[in-house]
Amino acid sequence: MGYSKEQLLARLQDLKIEFSKHEHPVVMTVEAQAKYVGSMGGGLSKNLFLKDKKHRYYIVCALADTKVDMKVLSQRLGLGKGGLRMAPEEALPEILQVGRCL
Repeated sequence: MGYSKEQLLARLQDLKIEFSKHEHPVVMTVEAQAKYVGSMGGGLSKNLFLKDKKHRYYIVCALADTKVDMKVLSQRLGLGKGGLRMAPEEALPEILQVGRCL
């Protein structure tokens, strides 16, 4: 089970991990992300929610301008060619506990 936002922040504080918190609306694209945090410096990111043939789920986080080759990633994870694909939207609330944002 994951942490709520409040639990995660409390955990970081308990571990004495320094952090900055920046709130913004939920965004579904790198372009929308840039609108809210693009001027802060650092790299923009993208998150890919993926599923393999055995119904295992993966989250791949990459810099926004990174080309993610699903066939290469599948092979590097030992899943064979074409072993990964985008997870179905219906899995978002079940697996990630987030709703549809569009």
